[in-house]
Amino acid sequence: MNTQQALELGAQILQLQSLMIAFVADGRTKEQPAEYRELFAWVQIGLEASKYAHPNPHRSLEVFSAFCKLQEMKTYASRRTYVEELYSDILLDLKRIQAHKPTPKNWAKANDALSDELSLVRVQWLKAKNFIVAAAPDFENSVKESISSVESCLMILLKEPNGTLGKLIKRAGLDEDIERLISQAYGFASNKDFVRHGGTNDSQLGKEEAEFFLEFSGSAIVYITTKLKRASTDT
Repeated sequence: MNTQQALELGAQILQLQSLMIAFVADGRTKEQPAEYRELFAWVQIGLEASKYAHPNPHRSLEVFSAFCKLQEMKTYASRRTYVEELYSDILLDLKRIQAHKPTPKNWAKANDALSDELSLVRVQWLKAKNFIVAAAPDFENSVKESISSVESCLMILLKEPNGTLGKLIKRAGLDEDIERLISQAYGFASNKDFVRHGGTNDSQLGKEEAEFFLEFSGSAIVYITTKLKRASTDT
């Protein structure tokens, strides 16, 4: 994705968000539903082309309005916050592209691997990157989301939604040395304060560790998805 494409997609998302907020915040018009459906389709196309998972499940404003009532979002402020958070990670990444910030080396390969039933894992993968490049970086949560994205891949591919990486990795049939590396990375994240659990000491994780885990997890995702998908077609 180039700068112009990032700018155009970001503008479409902001317009879509404006329609959503207006429809459930006392700014409703009869033209909005049709405008929303058309714009939603264009945003969907743009996101798919750019390897983003679409975080917005509401294909119509009527469905979104019903969702707000079901979730008891009684105030305009709560609805606005929900809408803003839906696309926050994608918009942050689009700003990074517009600012010509470098992309992690394994970003494209990992995104390609996270297709079909794995598309929702892209949300974790994107969060892991954005925690590093945000104005207020959160390196601990970046490491957590990086390793969690590997765990999620295993859960989905092995059809074990309640499994943990430590147990699932032993069922995956991976190279023993690579299995050991991934398990050690998971153990590292589990043992560090404020990553997978709370802590009592100040965290020593910095940008270098967060970037390492982002790249390592990208490599692990590509390897695991390729290996397991190939195994499923061979059986």
